[in-house]
Amino acid sequence: MSSNLGEVAVRSSASNEDGADYSSAGQYSTVLKVNGEKAFKSAVKDCLASLKSVTAVNYTSYFKSAQSEKMSVVVQQMVEPKFAGVCFTVNPSSEGYMLVEAVKGLGESLVSGTSAAKQYNVPLKQVMLNGSADMNFYENLCAENGLLDVQELRKLCFEAARIELKFGKPMDTEWAIDGVGRLYWLQARTITVNEECSIDEFDPKYDMSSHVITRCNIGEMLPGAVTPLTMSTVVYAIDYGMRNMLAVAGVCKKPNDLPDYSCALGISNNLFLNLYYPYKMEGVIISTSQQNIDFSICGRSLPKAKASFKKSNFFVRLNNMRKYFGFLLSRNKAIVKLKGIADSLQLNEGEIKPEGLYKIIDDNIDINNRSLSLHYITSSHSGAMSSAMYMVIEKKYKEAEKIKSIIAEFLENIDGIESVDILRSLRSLATALLKENPSVAVFSADELAAYIKVCGKEARAAYEYFIKRHGHRAIREAEMRSIGWADNDKAFYEYLKTVIQSGANEETKKPGQNIKDIAKKYGFKRFSKTILLYLTRQSRKGVCNRELSKSLMIKVIDTFKKAYRRLAAMLVKEGALPDEDLIFFLTHKEIGALIYDKDFKLIKKALQRRRLLDEQSALSFDEVYNGKPKASCLTLDGGEQQGVLNGAPISRGVVRGAARVVKSPADAAELKKGEIMVASYTDIGWSPYYCLIGGLVTEVGSALSHGAVVAREYALPLVANVANATRLIQTGDIITLNGTDGSVTLHKRDE
Repeated sequence: MSSNLGEVAVRSSASNEDGADYSSAGQYSTVLKVNGEKAFKSAVKDCLASLKSVTAVNYTSYFKSAQSEKMSVVVQQMVEPKFAGVCFTVNPSSEGYMLVEAVKGLGESLVSGTSAAKQYNVPLKQVMLNGSADMNFYENLCAENGLLDVQELRKLCFEAARIELKFGKPMDTEWAIDGVGRLYWLQARTITVNEECSIDEFDPKYDMSSHVITRCNIGEMLPGAVTPLTMSTVVYAIDYGMRNMLAVAGVCKKPNDLPDYSCALGISNNLFLNLYYPYKMEGVIISTSQQNIDFSICGRSLPKAKASFKKSNFFVRLNNMRKYFGFLLSRNKAIVKLKGIADSLQLNEGEIKPEGLYKIIDDNIDINNRSLSLHYITSSHSGAMSSAMYMVIEKKYKEAEKIKSIIAEFLENIDGIESVDILRSLRSLATALLKENPSVAVFSADELAAYIKVCGKEARAAYEYFIKRHGHRAIREAEMRSIGWADNDKAFYEYLKTVIQSGANEETKKPGQNIKDIAKKYGFKRFSKTILLYLTRQSRKGVCNRELSKSLMIKVIDTFKKAYRRLAAMLVKEGALPDEDLIFFLTHKEIGALIYDKDFKLIKKALQRRRLLDEQSALSFDEVYNGKPKASCLTLDGGEQQGVLNGAPISRGVVRGAARVVKSPADAAELKKGEIMVASYTDIGWSPYYCLIGGLVTEVGSALSHGAVVAREYALPLVANVANATRLIQTGDIITLNGTDGSVTLHKRDE
C-alpha cells in the first residue's frame, strides 16, 4: 500500500485542534519521511493514539467544549524543500504588515526553534491581489535578508493573501518550496491577532497628554512590574482609595465619577500616580496648592508639574477645606475600623468547590477598596503634616536638600513604629534561641525550621509573637503573587538565620534630641517655632499611624492572597490551570470567566502574560512625565560620569563600604556585614538585613517610606531617588554614601 505512495508525511488533524480561541497545536503527532508499509501503519497508529495522550487529556479534561472528539490522519507527499517556513497574513506584532519566515530545509527546525529564521516584513499595501507590486521594494527586502529571491517572496505573499481572502480571516500558514521552485502550502489555521497580549495591555485608554504622571510614592509600595491579578485588585483599590479622597475634597461627588485607574495606573504594568485630579484640589480647597500636593504625595516639588484649574467660589472652597480636614483628623477612627476588618475577614472557611470559593472572594472584593480608603486617611494625614513642615522650614531655608535633611532630623527616634518592630522582634527571637541553644548560630534555614518545632517556651513565645504580628508581611507585600512570611518558611528562616548570624544584639539607641532643641538649633523663634513644633508632633504621630494602617491593610491583602492560592490549587486539581502560579496572570473577573464560563482562551492569555513579565520588569522609567510615560534608556549625566550620583538625603550619616546590588531575595541573602545595599526600593521584606548593612541606596523613596522609617531608627544612612543606581553601581564597587547631603560617590576599586 504505502509503497505506491512513496515517501510521505503523516500528520494528525484533530477536530478541535486549531481554533480562534485556543490551540492544541503541538500536542498531537506528526511523522515525517515515512517509507514502507510497516512504518506507515506505525505512523498512522501514532497519530490516532495522540488524541488520548497524557498531554492532550490533561489539557482538555477541564474544557470539555474544547476537547477534540475525533482524530483524522492526513497523508501528504513528502516534499524535500529547499526552503520552508510560515506566513502570517497579518503580522501579530506589526499592524499593517504580512510576516514571512523562512529557513533552509525542513520547516520543522523553524517550528521547534532549532534554526533561526530569515524574516520578511511586507507592508500589506505591497501585497496586490493582481500580482503587481513595487519591484524595488521586494528586491531591497530580499537583498537585505538573503535566502528567498524576489519571485519566491512575491508569490508567497500573493498566494497567502488569496488564502486569507478565501477564509475571510487572518491566517497562519505553513509552506515549502522545493528544489525546482514549486510552492506547496502544507497547513493553514486562523490566527487571532486581537487576542495576542502585549506589554501595554493594561495601560489606561484615556487621553493623558496634558496630565502629570509620576512613579514617586507608589513605586515604594509596589515597585517594579506587577501581575494582572494585582492590577485588578490591589492597584484598583489604591486608585479607588485616591478617588474616594478626592470625592471628600470636593474634586468629584463620588469616587466612580472619575474613570477607573485615573489616579493609580499601570504603564506596561509598572505603576504610576496621575496627579491631574489631585491637582484639582487647588481649585476646590482653600490654602491648597500644587506644591502642597507634590510634597504630600512625593515628598518634593515636581519640576514638570504644570497645571491650572478654575477655582470654585470662596464659600465652596471653605466648606471643602472643612470636610477635608475632618477626613484627615479621622485617622484614629480609620485605624480602629481597619483593624476590625483585618482581624475579622475570613475567606477560606469550609470544604467548598472552586465556584463557591470564587463567590466568597468576589462578594468580599470591595473590602480591598474600603481598606485602602481607610489607609489613605492616615497616609494623607502623614503626608499633609510633612508637607506643612516643609512649607514652614522653606520660609527660612531655601535649599530643598537642606530642608529635607532638617525634616529627617525632626523625625528621628520615634517610638512605637510598627515596621521597626519587625527587626526588633526577630532579634528577640534570635536572642531567645541563642540563649537556649548556642548551636543555632550555625544552623541552616532547614535546621532552624525543624528546631523551632521543639524549642523552649521563651523562644516559642517569641516566634508566635512574630508570626501573629508580622507573619502577613513580605517583600513586595502588596503584590498578590508574593507570599507572607507565615506561609513561606524558606524566606522566613533565611531571614532568621541572617539575624542570628549577625549576633542578634539590639544596638543601644542613642538618645534623640528634643524637638524644641532642634528648632532652636536651626533658629526658629516665636510663632514659626510654635507652628513647626505642632506640625512635628503631628508628623511623628502620623508616621506611627501610617505604618500601623499599612500593616493592617497588608493583612487584608494577605487574606485575599491565601484565598486565591487555595483557589489556584483547586483549579489545578480539576485541570483548569496548568500550574498554580498562572492564576496571578488573570484578572479577578477573568478567573470568574474561567470557572463559570469555561473560557479556555484565557489560559493562552495567562501564559503569554507570564512570559511578558520579565520584559515589563526590565523597563526603566523617569520619575515624572508630562503625558503618558515612555520607557527610557539608561543615560549618564555629567555628575555621574565624575563618579558622583545624586539623590535625596533621607537618613543622615556617612558610610564607606562595598556595594551589594539587591534585586531579589536571593541577592539579599548574599549580603555581608557592613555592605551597602543598593536596591530599586526598600520594603518590609528587607528588614531582617538591616542588622547587617552599613547603609542604603535606593532608586525610589521618600522621607515617609518604610526604608526611611527603619533606616532612621537604626541610624543607617540612606540616600533615595538615585536614578538607575542598580545599573550604575555593581556589586563589589566601593562607594561612599552621604545621607546628609544626598550624594553617593563611586571609587575606583584600587583606591
